[in-house]
Parts: sequence; C-alpha cells; structure tokens
Amino acid sequence: MKANYLWVLSGILLLLGGWSFQHYGASNRTVSTGSRADESLEAPPAATRRPTAQELAVLDYDLLPEASGLAVSGIDPQRFWLINDSGSRSELVTLDLDDGGFRRVNILDTPNRDWEDMEVFEYRGKPWIAIGDVGDNKARRKHVSLYFLPEPSKDKKRVKIRATIELSYPDGPRDAESIAVDPHTEILYLLSKRDRFPRLYGLPLPDLESGGRYELQPEFFGEVRSIPAPSADELRQFPKYGRFRSQPTAMTYIPAGSRVALLTYGNTYVADLGKERNWLKALNEGLCFVPRPELKQAESIAADSQGRIYVTSEGKKAPLLRLAPPAACQQAL
Repeated sequence: MKANYLWVLSGILLLLGGWSFQHYGASNRTVSTGSRADESLEAPPAATRRPTAQELAVLDYDLLPEASGLAVSGIDPQRFWLINDSGSRSELVTLDLDDGGFRRVNILDTPNRDWEDMEVFEYRGKPWIAIGDVGDNKARRKHVSLYFLPEPSKDKKRVKIRATIELSYPDGPRDAESIAVDPHTEILYLLSKRDRFPRLYGLPLPDLESGGRYELQPEFFGEVRSIPAPSADELRQFPKYGRFRSQPTAMTYIPAGSRVALLTYGNTYVADLGKERNWLKALNEGLCFVPRPELKQAESIAADSQGRIYVTSEGKKAPLLRLAPPAACQQAL
C-alpha cells in the first residue's frame, strides 16, 4: 500500500513539474548579446505582458494628428510637450493635465522636415528642449537637424531656437526616430530605426547657451542586438505590419534611477545605466520589458522625475498613458 502511495505521489509531482515548465519556462529565458544575433529571439509571450496603464488624456487630433514626440515639462510635472511628424507646423503643443487644455507654441524660422522625437533635459541647472528632425525614411538626407531651446513658460506663444546642430552620420544617411540626452555626461544619443540591428550614435553637446549653428558628426558606438524580434503570435495577429514591431520609435532618459526607456511599435523597455553610464552596454545587456496596452502606432515616450513612463500614439483618439512601473525588472526574454 505504501509503495502504491509513493508511486501515485511521484506521478502527480511529475505532472506538476511539466506544467510549471510549460507555463513559466519561456519567461525565464535571457537575451544573447554576443557578436552573432540569435535568430530565435522573440518578443515576450502575451501571457507575461499583463498591461497596467492609466489613461490621462486623449490627444486633440486637430492639433496632434501625428504625435511623434513627447516630453514631461521640467517646470511643471503636470504639463507635457508634444510635436508632430513631417509636413506639420513647426510648433510645440502643450497639454496641461490641470485643466486638460492644449495650446500651440509657434517655433519661428525653423522648418519641420521630419520631426521624430523630442526630449526635455536639464542643462546647466535649467530645463531645455531638444527636437530631433532626424527622420529619413529613404536614407537620402546628407544631414539631419537637432534643435535646442530653453523650455518656455506656459504663457509663451512664440519661441526661437537657440542652437542648431546639423548632423551627418559617419557611415552614411540613417533613418532615426529616437533621441535622448544624458544630462550627467551632456551627450545626446541617437538610435537608428531601419537597420537590422539598430545603431547607437552619440555626440557631446556644444555650448547651447551661446547659441548658433554647429556642423557635427556623431560617434558610432555599436549595434543594439537585444531587442526581441516579433513573436510568431505577433506576426499572425498583425500580418501586415507585424514584422516592424521591433523597430525603435522613441527613446528617453529617466532621471529617477538613471535609466533609459526605449519604445518600439510593439513593446516598451527600460535599462539601468548604472555607474558606468554606458548606454550601449545597458541597452544590450540590461533591457527589461515594461507591459503596456496595444497602441495603434506607438511613436512617443517620456518619463518624469519620479521614474513614471508615459507613452502615446499617432492617429485619432490617441491616449496618453502612464505605465505602471514593474515591481521587478523582467528581462526582455
């Protein structure tokens, strides 16, 4: 009788062990960041995503038909700055959560060829805005532009760019939609979009306060190989655009904890920069998945001083979402 009992018990434990591996084994895999990419990398399975987000507002489509950049104000944490994609006005759009109002701020004498990202960052003790006119879908632009200005007050209706960088890549034209500034090192980073493995570039900021126009070439730091490829489920669910879901569309520095947040069409990630402040290493070795609801065309990400992450999308009825920070860092795979 005792032998039969042990036999039944061992069978039950074996079944439970198999069930546990089947349900949880996939979420414990890690991303390879060696010199050769692992072709089997996929986005986290749907069961691990559990998106938790708070909708703060819905974007005014008349003002923001193609929201391509988002930033939290360095003056008022209840205020957001947004920009539109190519073909739109050269302007900033503010959203104040206190009253839910949207306002335009015209930027004088500055073209909008293909504005793709923006960043509010601290520069010498004051908040500044960077605008990345860095889109280049067909990789034909000899140079792209970065515009800088001190963050304006709420009542401003018109502003001027203080400094401009005309940037040419060392390895030829690139399409990019992601810029971020590390305020500790005063380096601006750019991440390419359409390369098989996104390419990370960076350049030290010139003297922005003195203003003027600078012609600069960024340094190429290396490839980011850790972004998971679209999963088989995603390719089935999104047959037309699923293959693009791992393309980077925005990036931002997170002051709280010195981290970087990365947005792709399909997912959101954070990485801890650590004491080294090595962005390439952080993006390749420390990428963590942040659950979020599905967005129509996710192209904008921002973070506040408390480390909370905000995302939004292009198109009609685009929500401004605040993502719940994960209790623990979940590896991208």
